Amino acid sequence: MSVFVVCTTVATVYAISSFVLLRRPQWIYRKRRPAFIARNIAHRGGGAGESIENSLLAFDRGLTNGVEMLELDCHMTKDRQTVVHHDFLLNRTTGELGFIKDIEYDKLPRITNTMQLYYDSNITISSDNNPKNEDLLRIPLLKDVFQRYPTTPINIDIKEDNDELIKQVSDLIQQYQREHLTYWGSFSHKICRKLTIQNPRIVRFCSMKEAAGIVVAYWIGLLPFLPITPGAFEIPIPGVVFGKITENVNWKFKILLYIIERALNNQKMFEHLQRRGIPVYVWILNNEQEFQYAFTKMSVTGVMTDYPTLLQKYLQSNQHKFIL
Repeated sequence: MSVFVVCTTVATVYAISSFVLLRRPQWIYRKRRPAFIARNIAHRGGGAGESIENSLLAFDRGLTNGVEMLELDCHMTKDRQTVVHHDFLLNRTTGELGFIKDIEYDKLPRITNTMQLYYDSNITISSDNNPKNEDLLRIPLLKDVFQRYPTTPINIDIKEDNDELIKQVSDLIQQYQREHLTYWGSFSHKICRKLTIQNPRIVRFCSMKEAAGIVVAYWIGLLPFLPITPGAFEIPIPGVVFGKITENVNWKFKILLYIIERALNNQKMFEHLQRRGIPVYVWILNNEQEFQYAFTKMSVTGVMTDYPTLLQKYLQSNQHKFIL
């Protein structure tokens, strides 16, 4: 048998197997059983477009507006307290200069009553000047969030490559018996490896390196044969937020971003992952057109948004068939 015939046969078998198993992954994998599924995920707590981000006030309001999972970010203070805050710096959210890591928790400034939306300086988010909101606008400790919302799923983004922070978050998750209600992860693959080692029982979402590997594997037909460690697949779908952030970049970079976006977001890939029991969550989508695209064209599990009230209205007005 000639080399050409052998290579052709192998390539044909590979292509057919990949095509079939992409649609029938259960033939070689046992489907995972996610502990929970969320459709409406509040970005930066209760939705950064509707309330003061990463504050207890925002979390409370988000949960009254249909939020099914809170997304938040963690840092560590100078006195080794784990706090919920997106930025390393304090100036945008408190009006005062300083890094969180350089200040003791009791000396952290209060979050301001008004704040520019992180991606659009023309939009101001504000809260009532109500004395009852004072405590709710303090930068919260992670343990306070766990105590206040004991049954609410939470998605934690670890912002620092800090072994003590990772251990403390893991310990708090165990202390409050939240291993079945928590996702954690990071853009950084190095941090994600540490999270898996620290506590493999907590579901971890994919790093950017892992997401890129899954995407490449899909496009070359290898994904059906690829073992996947993360329990959740979270990636961006460019929309209004993405457009605002990148509006001043040059055209070459915009073309590159478009190509990356088209490669990342593929309905068949998303469906395959969900058939294996891996939820697909996308961010950050903020209007009905974007919600419809994600749920109908991309078949995602859930959407992370700055406007959970709008997403809740969309979900109540539209029926979708979900894989997970």
